[in-house]
Amino acid sequence: MNISYYTSKQLATGIGTLFGAHLRRDSVIVWDPESLLSTAVETMGEVDTERLFRRAWEMSALFTTLDQDLPKYLPGLLREARYLLRSCLYAQAIAVGRPCFSVRELATRHNDPDLALLLASRQSRSRPVTDLSQCLSRLRHFIGSFPSSRHGSLEATIVNEWGRPGDLLSMAFLALGVTGEGTDYAEVEKILL
Repeated sequence: MNISYYTSKQLATGIGTLFGAHLRRDSVIVWDPESLLSTAVETMGEVDTERLFRRAWEMSALFTTLDQDLPKYLPGLLREARYLLRSCLYAQAIAVGRPCFSVRELATRHNDPDLALLLASRQSRSRPVTDLSQCLSRLRHFIGSFPSSRHGSLEATIVNEWGRPGDLLSMAFLALGVTGEGTDYAEVEKILL
């Protein structure tokens, strides 16, 4: 069981996202005397999977400067690759009418036991270079070739995207390890797919 706390403002950002779909499908509201939470969860809306794939494609530009960013930012890039691949797998499940928010279940559905190991939130194996390569290869299956980075590196992305807050800037910060340090599965609070 996971117990989570969200403000009304945070819930409002989840409308039409995987986060919202997961809440709507799996949440159990224990106490809501004024039905505020129930109403918020009911209004989460449907996930626009095409929009999700497009956004994942845009963010995948961060993986086109690996010659500049590895090995220094390998842990953050692997975390981001796992996040985008996991999101695309969830979106695909929604698109075919079989929503799923479990990597184990996805691995079973795809008859691919390594998928659960690859995307596990807690890693028992240490093969980050291989795992990054596997994640990126699988991610290309969903979104195609990644767009070239306009900036040349993660650090340059942050410098050049500063003042234009958005998903790319947030993802670059996360990949640098600025947030989510010390966790295998960072909460991506500002990037909701």
